[in-house]
Amino acid sequence: MFAEFSYFRPMDEYDVKWVLSTEKASYDFPWSPQGFTKAMDDGLAYILCDVDDRKLGYACFLAVLDEIHLLNLCVAPDFRKQGVAGNALQKFKDYFLDSDYERMLLEVRVSNPAKALYEKHGFIEDGIRKGYYPLKNTHDKEDAVLMSCLLAESD
Repeated sequence: MFAEFSYFRPMDEYDVKWVLSTEKASYDFPWSPQGFTKAMDDGLAYILCDVDDRKLGYACFLAVLDEIHLLNLCVAPDFRKQGVAGNALQKFKDYFLDSDYERMLLEVRVSNPAKALYEKHGFIEDGIRKGYYPLKNTHDKEDAVLMSCLLAESD
């Protein structure tokens, strides 16, 4: 199903059921409902939409001083591989730059193909967090790559 990201809007309580379903379909270790409620309470949870107001995905952030931390960016399975995440990421970077944040941070699994997307959008590797992510069906853990992007330099 084709969709093109158009805008984002604040996530609200009516979105939570869809968000939780999408989260469970996307991750081995999904966020809890409380994680999304906290992000909504902080005013930093968004729904990604197309021109027809269809929900394409969501994003959650955490603000700390002049930095904005991308905690969760997820595109619904039917809308992946269509540029939704990249277009949304760029709009969020512009939005947060206009909101006086200087830097965006994130961590991503070493094995996550999204790492290439972040690099394409100006993120650089800052370090490795050893054993950060659990692995399914094992007691092993996977490393996280810490990444950041200066918003003023990220055109």
